[in-house]
Amino acid sequence: MSKTGTTRVTVKPGDTLPRGDTDWARLDAMTDEEVLAAALSDPDAQPLTPEQLAKMRRVSRSPPKQAR
Repeated sequence: MSKTGTTRVTVKPGDTLPRGDTDWARLDAMTDEEVLAAALSDPDAQPLTPEQLAKMRRVSRSPPKQAR
């Protein structure tokens, strides 16, 4: 987990998004096994098990209710 906490950023329309600290080249160079091992080593972000995935259901967004 991040030691600095969560940062909320508000971007005005037309402004460019701030760049994160993700090293995409390093991530792209990792094998699937390395990615899975990294995920399993993080106790705060465990991958879902097949049983957990089987219990999930798709939820669609409904349009906002209109006032009468």
